[in-house]
Amino acid sequence: MDDLTQNVVDERAASEKADGPKDDVWVPSSCSLCYASCSIRAHRVNGTIVKIEGNPDSALGKGRLCGKGVSGIMTHYDPNRVNKPLRRTNPEKGIGIDPQWEEISWDEALDTVAEKLKKIREDDPRKLYFMRTTTVMTQHVPPFVFTSAFGTPNSSAAGGGLHCGNGAHLISGVMHASWSIVPDFQYCNYAVYFGASKGHAAGHASCSNMTMAADARVRGMKMVVVDPFANQGGASATEWVPIRVGTDAGLALAMANVLVNELEAYDIPYLKAKTNMPYLIDDDQRYVRDPETGKPLIWDSDQDAAVPFNAADAAAMALEGNYTVDGKPCRPAFVLMKRHLQSYPVERGEEITTISAATIRRLATEFAEQARIGSTIVIDGITVPYRPVAAIAFRGSQGHKNSTYNMFAVDLLNHLVGAADVAGGCLGFNPACDGFPETGRLKYVPHPDPDGMMITGSWMGMHEPFPINDPRSPERVGLQDLFPMGMGSVFQASTDQEEMWNRFDFDYRPEMMINLGANQIMSVGNSEAVEASLKKFKFILSFDIFLTETSEFADIVLPDCGYLETVDSRSNFPFIFSLPAGLGDWCWPVRQRVVEPEGERRLFADVLLELGERIGITPDMNAAYNAFLELEDEQRLKLDRTYTFEEICDHDLKDKFGPDKGFEYFKEHGLVKWPKKPKEVYWRAFVDVRVPLYWEWMPDTWEKAMAITAPKGLDIPKEYYSPLPDWLPCPSHECEAEEFDFYAFYYRDVIHTNSFTMENPWLDEAARLDPFSYNIAINADVGRDKGLKSGDYIRVENEYGHKVEGRVRLTEAIHPEGLGIGACAGHWARNLPIAKGKGVFFNDLVELDWHHSSPSNLTLDLCAKVKITKAEAAE
Repeated sequence: MDDLTQNVVDERAASEKADGPKDDVWVPSSCSLCYASCSIRAHRVNGTIVKIEGNPDSALGKGRLCGKGVSGIMTHYDPNRVNKPLRRTNPEKGIGIDPQWEEISWDEALDTVAEKLKKIREDDPRKLYFMRTTTVMTQHVPPFVFTSAFGTPNSSAAGGGLHCGNGAHLISGVMHASWSIVPDFQYCNYAVYFGASKGHAAGHASCSNMTMAADARVRGMKMVVVDPFANQGGASATEWVPIRVGTDAGLALAMANVLVNELEAYDIPYLKAKTNMPYLIDDDQRYVRDPETGKPLIWDSDQDAAVPFNAADAAAMALEGNYTVDGKPCRPAFVLMKRHLQSYPVERGEEITTISAATIRRLATEFAEQARIGSTIVIDGITVPYRPVAAIAFRGSQGHKNSTYNMFAVDLLNHLVGAADVAGGCLGFNPACDGFPETGRLKYVPHPDPDGMMITGSWMGMHEPFPINDPRSPERVGLQDLFPMGMGSVFQASTDQEEMWNRFDFDYRPEMMINLGANQIMSVGNSEAVEASLKKFKFILSFDIFLTETSEFADIVLPDCGYLETVDSRSNFPFIFSLPAGLGDWCWPVRQRVVEPEGERRLFADVLLELGERIGITPDMNAAYNAFLELEDEQRLKLDRTYTFEEICDHDLKDKFGPDKGFEYFKEHGLVKWPKKPKEVYWRAFVDVRVPLYWEWMPDTWEKAMAITAPKGLDIPKEYYSPLPDWLPCPSHECEAEEFDFYAFYYRDVIHTNSFTMENPWLDEAARLDPFSYNIAINADVGRDKGLKSGDYIRVENEYGHKVEGRVRLTEAIHPEGLGIGACAGHWARNLPIAKGKGVFFNDLVELDWHHSSPSNLTLDLCAKVKITKAEAAE
């Protein structure tokens, strides 16, 4: 604890001791030091928070809490918090330039902001851009409501959204009807992690997953971690398999080839009944369809004829063979899959990944043996398929130009052996729910589209990940309408941003940004590129609890409430986001004020409501809240009245749980929970939907996109739109200059969250004790060959001349070609005295342009080919 923060706490404690206890309570709420939002209890004595711990009554952690959650008290009482509205007086903007803040009143601030918003909305609402953090993902509704009512399509989740999920959430949604995937820790016996952190103090439902993963390892689950760096995940693994950065698809496809073409270890009944592998494919890569119904055809072996997929028994569907239908040659999609996988023998897998052919074959064989294809298990009297293997991937695997196929290839392993959303297998986070028993609300389940393919029952946004929208001439500044499989976009801050907007004849430019807690200049990529994009805005409003590097570009900063002084009715909803998967309890906790806001802090959601009233969009905002929260009957907001955000939360809770369970009930009890059923958890066997292992829409999507881009001079590489997954190289794999001999990457340091927590003194102390958090990891043998030792100061430079500097830590726990940098560190903001100057700012090595983005889903490539030289540390 730094001296100033310690003095604040000591003074409070001394005052309370002198006055005697006025209140001494434990307040149930939800953490917000990462997006897992684990349930907490905060101990408040005489108005001061003295301790934070996990809530044992909640399924979200079951009383466990990580170091970040425990340390929240230090963030709350940090004397560097923003406490009053601030206005910039220095018109010059740029990195390192002092904004010369002056304090102003709330009315003065809101008058200024409302006037700007009115002019923007009257001119063109699209000129407003809304940027938000991913640290508090559950509070995504108020920004969505405001932008929807205002009329702008332009919003983003800064670097956390861009780096983390375009490929991961796409595949999880299309293939598992969920936001992310995780092993079924209670029954899984063999889990392969491709650049994922589920169960290692980070990610969705992190504290719950830590406990379940540890229990699974004690029970005997083998955990194989495939990663360039054996950090937290590798340290917990049964086996660490070092891999060349960005080559996950090469390994997964080579393993799939062993399963299919060597071992013939695949689940035939599952492929026939639950995928589109039996669907007949013509020479143009499309489904052969019934001329009357338009349904995809399969070959019915009993009838020896092609029939619509929904007019045949699954057992009779052919997976192999060549057929002719209405004069067209065709074959089941599985034939194409088998043929495609033959192009990935283990020897090619070794060439791509540096993992030996023998190891690849062994991993595939172990996966097949442990899958127990054809087995079942009885759980609570219900017989369900039993496949105790899982292959999962997340940010480390998907954060590359080949994002879509990296994720697709890894998940293909699960589907080949029938280990998707069944006991022991790879689970999506809660894709099906029978609803709250007392009201029937919250019920959702995946359902089929006309082709039998699965559509999610619940999602984080208004449009599900499937069916894929057709590409459209772009209106959003991130071009997401042109690339409909993407969510975040590099074009929020790219060096070729203006070039792309001109190419597609944009008739407007963003002029105003509202920033909600995001630190875009640190989290997106190269700071010079982000700086240039921020300087284009005529006005920036930022809601912050600290003055960050991005705050320093703002014109007005408003003091937001921290999570211990705010409210939220859905701190862990939707369930597909961060409620633990697997058997256990459904659980709905809330976030409530542990203490009243200090200074002049105000909750951003309430400020947005007031701004909406000032600019005349309250009816539109209330209508949007009704839609986003799916409010029914008497709980729907009246369009002609104003509400506080807590009142809206009260309507939300009463709508879902009944009139006797509004916010006052939750303030006392903290949560509502009820038991999950096996048919909800292992829903796939009981729901008549299929998943596409052959992505038939991809050629059409490419052709439609090219019809828009080709006349504008933009070529979209066709290889990113094949119906079957491939390994495709990162730009760093194409760098041939010998002096650039490392693949630099960053990894999630579980001590920290995004760029946010480096200012927390407890977490900073832990990071300074950790040998890697603030240093540059290099393979020990390689480093010694270069004359380096731990503690040496080096410069790291990418092939485009961008550089970062820091101290080396030699280790045997990193791939010989790898150079690993932890977290999103290296702060320089003047009002972050604890974080300032700590660690290495990796993102300056990340190029922001079309060449380094996925042509299919806009994921930014997050590795760089670099060279290193010794340097002198700055004083």
